[in-house]
Amino acid sequence: MTYHKLWFQQTARQLKVLRPFPAFEIVQGFIHTYLPKLVDDMDGRGLDLTDPYHWWESIYIDGILELENSQGVTLSVAVGIIEQWRNANTALRMITAPRMVELRHSLNLEQHWLFYVSSRKPYPESVWIDLLYEQADKPPPESRCSIIEVVEPDL
Repeated sequence: MTYHKLWFQQTARQLKVLRPFPAFEIVQGFIHTYLPKLVDDMDGRGLDLTDPYHWWESIYIDGILELENSQGVTLSVAVGIIEQWRNANTALRMITAPRMVELRHSLNLEQHWLFYVSSRKPYPESVWIDLLYEQADKPPPESRCSIIEVVEPDL
């Protein structure tokens, strides 16, 4: 797990918007059934296949958030943290695939956001607060998936 992912999860936990991951068997069964090449890829990279984190990370879910927008509607959102722009488009193609739509639906996840982070330092909590609630208030794209660049405001 990268520092940005740890920092993000810590901030989301402090904001009390981080939901627990669903049962490991759900993601494991889904990937085995619908994305078997991904299992081979994880195994080939020497990842510990008994660690649920690697399975979630392989489908670009580093956290699941429950946010309330300004209309009082609660949204459940899968979040992936991407640190290299070239990986963001690959990730977006994967998460918009029909099988991933099925997985999100089965997990009651309404959207999937990929946050592109480029800073070498953690982003302040205020940046995440503004970004999360700004996104919660935006109408989702048709795919219900987005790449969102995280930037610190100019001071």
